[in-house]
Amino acid sequence: MSALAITSSYAFLPFTEEQLVTLQKELKALGTERGMNGLVLLAPEGINSTVCGTPETIADWKEGLRMLKSDILFKDSFAEQPIFRRWSVKIKPELITFKQPGIAPAGKHKHLSPQEWKQMMEREDVVVVDARNGYEVGLGKFRSAVDPQLKHFQDFPEAIKSASIPKEKTVMLYCTGGIRCEKAVPAMEAQGYSNVYQLEGGILAYLEQYPDDAFEGECFVFDHRVAVDQHLQPSKTYHLCSECGDPARSVVCGGCAGKLVRTA
Repeated sequence: MSALAITSSYAFLPFTEEQLVTLQKELKALGTERGMNGLVLLAPEGINSTVCGTPETIADWKEGLRMLKSDILFKDSFAEQPIFRRWSVKIKPELITFKQPGIAPAGKHKHLSPQEWKQMMEREDVVVVDARNGYEVGLGKFRSAVDPQLKHFQDFPEAIKSASIPKEKTVMLYCTGGIRCEKAVPAMEAQGYSNVYQLEGGILAYLEQYPDDAFEGECFVFDHRVAVDQHLQPSKTYHLCSECGDPARSVVCGGCAGKLVRTA
């Protein structure tokens, strides 16, 4: 079987309810016709997707999304097997659940390219903060990054307050592909931080250019790969626990294994 192309992307742009319903029908039909698999999320604020198909199909998919937003950024990788069981296009209230009505992305606001991020990390006056959930951070993170120990992304504003990072510090935020930082940056600015930057394209974009560098471990992804290694290849280390669904090094994680023994 030839390698399948994978691409992840998001775009913030306004959709009416009618436009969302129409786009959902069109994308469902397109993916089915082209034999794609993946997950596409639509919301009044935009589109977020990770999709898989033949290289030709993914090239066409990108062209279609560029018609919605010309400067959309794609994070690409490959796999030998489909990374989702099916093709799904869903309409949600938000692309990433945050539940902070007053916080909205502000376009290309204080984005750092992977090259700029690498250079800024060398400064001594910066604080690097991981905007992902704790179980994701457990698989890998940037060297010396602060882990707010989130259970859910919507906990981020309170977690930042508890972290007590000085307001005058330069803060560098990152996540898997960039979308969570689009809301995490303005959330920090609302708390009085004025020098907050995000890694454009997230960890995936950084590893594409700088494998085996400042990011240590593997990057959790929300599909059957569980994680990708330093070269964006599907993890050979992690699986999803059959009991709780969290990433683990075996079929059942340590916590669930202990529970099963106690109830046996």
